[in-house]
Amino acid sequence: MIAELCGLAIDARAMSRTRDLPALANASRWIAANALAISRRPITPRLPPYQPRVCEEHIADFGDLLAALAAAPALVDPATLPASWRLGLQAIGVPVLDRPVAAALSAGVSVLRVAA
Repeated sequence: MIAELCGLAIDARAMSRTRDLPALANASRWIAANALAISRRPITPRLPPYQPRVCEEHIADFGDLLAALAAAPALVDPATLPASWRLGLQAIGVPVLDRPVAAALSAGVSVLRVAA
């Protein structure tokens, strides 16, 4: 499993070299879905929202965060995450929002916020 995660992280780095927010949201979904597949955790797909929006969800653990990201293309707001989850996302190469939320919404990308 470690070797598979390392391979995923290498692929993720290549996918995340863009500054295009929709491409980063799609990369986030792909990476999260593959991380869940490696860990053999089921994914519950959702229909992507028709309009970009801010989604605030109560998420219990890191696996649930990956499941939420795998369900629909979105970028997570790192300011709403515990430090260990930010490090986990960084370790496997999941891109996070690095601009204001308004910039993501205007680019047509949904933003995931983790509720306290």
